[in-house]
Amino acid sequence: MSLVPLVLATACGAGDLETPPDPAVAADAVTLPTVDPVPEVLPAIVARVNTHNLTKEELERAVRSAEIQAGQALPTQFRDQVYRSVLDRLVSFHLLVQESETLSIVVDDAGVDARIETIRSNFPDDEAFQTQLDSWETTIDDLREETRRDLLVEGVLEAEVLPGINVDVETTREFYEQHAAEFTEGGGVEARHILIGFSPDASDQEKAEARKRADSLRLDVEAGVDFAELARTHSEDPGSAANGGDLGNVVRGQTVPTFEAALFALEPGDLSEVVETPFGFHVIQMVGREAERTVPFAEASVQIREFLVQQEQQARIAAFIEELKAKSDIEILI
Repeated sequence: MSLVPLVLATACGAGDLETPPDPAVAADAVTLPTVDPVPEVLPAIVARVNTHNLTKEELERAVRSAEIQAGQALPTQFRDQVYRSVLDRLVSFHLLVQESETLSIVVDDAGVDARIETIRSNFPDDEAFQTQLDSWETTIDDLREETRRDLLVEGVLEAEVLPGINVDVETTREFYEQHAAEFTEGGGVEARHILIGFSPDASDQEKAEARKRADSLRLDVEAGVDFAELARTHSEDPGSAANGGDLGNVVRGQTVPTFEAALFALEPGDLSEVVETPFGFHVIQMVGREAERTVPFAEASVQIREFLVQQEQQARIAAFIEELKAKSDIEILI
């Protein structure tokens, strides 16, 4: 597994680039960090990292890569923050590449070929692989050079940063005991529902008619009509209607608050009153409860250790990069 994504995540803090905040909630829920504005037209050289000139093409290519990872175009309101974040990661990356020269780390063609073949194996054929390269706006030669640098960075980390990380059983158990609530699973309920929907701009009359239909269906269930058959015939939830309204196992936090409150107040076999949510009116039936269980330490220990090892890796890499920055000549030109 490549360590380079871990390097780039560590450079500026994991999660600040791969998933940009949802623009729909940004105004209310996200406080953006204050950064210097990034000029609309970038200069040819955006930064100097010792002897390396970091070009606008490299920065823009890295931003496109971030957009691909995030699965969305860069929201305009986050442009300054994302460009600054990507630029800082590129600076860190080049510092590590330069450190590989200091340490005389060499990557041979066979190593590059093997990594390229691993990438290529994710595609059904060479044509699909080439199509992906085109969408990345890169060439096989560019990919080979980027792969070589990735392997050099991995070599630096494996030589200078990562050896000696050891998370013992006592540390793992201590984490398990301190985070006991996180190792509780289950506690969900098996549920089904009938949904009579209405549009966001529905009139009061349209909502009243939808409510009347939901009330009538609830009375039918109370009178003994089969819930599943009513759901198949009348429910407007495309995800569950064909399955008789079956929602499977529902856990807290999975549904909207009003639906959750009504569902978890029920006992197995109970039928809710008609519940209104932004999706419409629901008739909910609890089918059964799943007992909670605490995942035993023996079962959780491997995952805990992997988490703690990665946490230690991130801390060591961040400290190492700061050391490199402190002894380097770095000039940011935007």
